[in-house]
Amino acid sequence: MSLSTIAIVGNGNLTWHFSRVLGGRCVVAGHRREDDSGDKSPVPYAQLSNYPLEAVFLAVPDNEIAAASQQLRGILQPHIPIFHTSGATPADRISGYFQHRGVLWPIRSLRRGEAVSHWRDLPLVIYASTEPGATYLRRLAAELSDTVTWLDDLQRAQLHLAAVFSNNFVTALYDIAYQLCDAKDIPFELLLPIIRHTAHSQDGRRPAVRQTGAAVRGDTATMERHLSLLQRPEYRQLYRDISRLIFEYRLPKDDPDLRRDANDDLEDKGIA
Repeated sequence: MSLSTIAIVGNGNLTWHFSRVLGGRCVVAGHRREDDSGDKSPVPYAQLSNYPLEAVFLAVPDNEIAAASQQLRGILQPHIPIFHTSGATPADRISGYFQHRGVLWPIRSLRRGEAVSHWRDLPLVIYASTEPGATYLRRLAAELSDTVTWLDDLQRAQLHLAAVFSNNFVTALYDIAYQLCDAKDIPFELLLPIIRHTAHSQDGRRPAVRQTGAAVRGDTATMERHLSLLQRPEYRQLYRDISRLIFEYRLPKDDPDLRRDANDDLEDKGIA
């Protein structure tokens, strides 16, 4: 596996980022997007056989991984390692024609046009079906990041699910907060310091250790006032459900891990 070119198949967000971090080492294959001005011109799949490929990465939607690998089956030799970049999809969705299959998944929401400033701080999850494939992935991932973790298909899917809760769902809650502020002409920017503080305070311990607010205190009077301010029934139900979970999952006061930082929040002053 000492060839010279990495092929990236796809035209989405991850292709945009990979093609930049890998630079001249890669070739992009797929269809050109309307907003691809200034990007590398993608080559048709059939032309990939003209390149001295060391590996192929399928940066395509999850439901296209199997079909894309089947298309490449008639073009590439079976010894060429082929990996997909999905957190939720098993490695065996890649055609069994290829001897070395696996996954390289960056734990980050990557948006086209928003360059990653520090790739070495971006965690990468890898998995491969063979030792040669694993050796290649470990070497490439170590060139890109200081945090590389080997997880099998089930572990990776579980982590992807956890990422949905900690990233996508949290962003949806931010949007509800934005709507609540906007409805009363309140600058959403006033919440940015507490949002950043909450995120930065996570240190790897169970987050319940740092939970604050009316729900964890069992402050039903404050929660009822909040509910009266919510106009949309689905938001009221969401508030009830999350508050119930916070109350049920709170740590007992004698838990040795429950060491509240006095600066965690303003709740002790009756503000939160």
